[in-house]
Order: sequence, then C-alpha cells, then structure tokens
Amino acid sequence: MAGKILIVDDEKDMLVLLQRIISEETDHELVTTTNPLKAIELFNNRAFDLVITDLKMPKMDGIRLLEEVKKSRPKASVVILT
Repeated sequence: MAGKILIVDDEKDMLVLLQRIISEETDHELVTTTNPLKAIELFNNRAFDLVITDLKMPKMDGIRLLEEVKKSRPKASVVILT
C-alpha cells in the first residue's frame, strides 16, 4: 500500500510539476496546498508519510513549517526544496 505525501509550495506551477513527476513514478496519494498554514491543518488531521515543502513562502517559511510538523510528529519525514 502506497503512502501519503503532502506537497506545499506557494507557486502553483511547482505544485503541478511535483505532482506530475511523483504520480508518474509512484502510486502514492498526493495532497497539495499553496498555503503553509493549511498544510499544518492537513498534517495534523491526516497521516502523511512525507511532507515536501518549499523553503521560501509567504505567511510561513519551510523551516517554520518543519518545526510545526516536528512538534506534532517528531519522526515525520520532511524534504525542503530551495
């Protein structure tokens, strides 16, 4: 059974690109959002296996998102893209 990946980027084009690449190579369930605050809500309400996030975003940067994710689940896997 494939896992769930949350992808967070304020640029819609990048979300579409990442979603396309990952879905072509795997059968993971993908959830995307352009809003890092929404990402925290999604993460806290669903069991994601991986979070992929942009570093620079308005409202909250990727480092802060990483901190929030780790507060909720210290062993969560997070990839930050620059």
